[in-house]
Amino acid sequence: MNKITQHPPPVFLEFAEKLSQDVEDVEGFLYPHEARLLALFAACPTARGSILEIGSFKGRSTVVLAKAAQLSDRAVINAVDPMTAPSETDPDLKGDNSSLSDFSENLRRHGVEEMVRHYPMLSSELAPDWNETLRLLWIDGDHTYKGTKTDFEGFGRHLADKAIIAFHDVLHEFEGGIRVFAEDIVLSPNFGAMGFCGSIAWAQFHEDPARAARYRPQKTAMWRKLSRLIPFHTFRSKLSGIRKHRYRLYKSLVPHGPVDPQKWLNTID
Repeated sequence: MNKITQHPPPVFLEFAEKLSQDVEDVEGFLYPHEARLLALFAACPTARGSILEIGSFKGRSTVVLAKAAQLSDRAVINAVDPMTAPSETDPDLKGDNSSLSDFSENLRRHGVEEMVRHYPMLSSELAPDWNETLRLLWIDGDHTYKGTKTDFEGFGRHLADKAIIAFHDVLHEFEGGIRVFAEDIVLSPNFGAMGFCGSIAWAQFHEDPARAARYRPQKTAMWRKLSRLIPFHTFRSKLSGIRKHRYRLYKSLVPHGPVDPQKWLNTID
């Protein structure tokens, strides 16, 4: 099958810039260049299927995905989040019992409530009954190793051929994202093109490993860079002195700047 999207929509650059600014009023931890990347994923399908978001908090990334999908296949955004911060790595609700009311209000204010299907449960509770093929899997839930691994194993098996998987906070202090991305994505023969933008790590899935084979040099280089960082995330001792400088150096060697939409489309299959 040929690539579904050859070029970004004509209005995409202006649209994504405005969208990244518009969602600044929604509390969350998605930087503008990361929001533009998510918008690119949603607006430029690489496969046919659904979009699933694991971890919504108050809806910043949900709004981005929902609005951007309207430029392409108008996919519904399936958002799974119990809204009760059950994990040690979840955002602080600052005394509230739930972020659901803020989430719902933010979707309403941005006019996307009809484009989002919310599952108020843990992703591990949804996974056994999930049966939709995914063109985009956005993992931003429990950032522990166990939590991220569970999300990947629960929903990664539903990725369509040439689908995109993306993880948030991979270059932050949490262990889950960097280990699962390095060990289960970079080292897998089924993933080809991959990269970073901010702390988002993304990759393209291939049912046929032969289709991903040409990316082996890129993946080998990526593994070497990430493997240096993994011990800092896994053992999580306080960074200071020479160890802090070494961590910053290793992190700087992982390219993670803004992504050019057309260059990204030229990179993937």
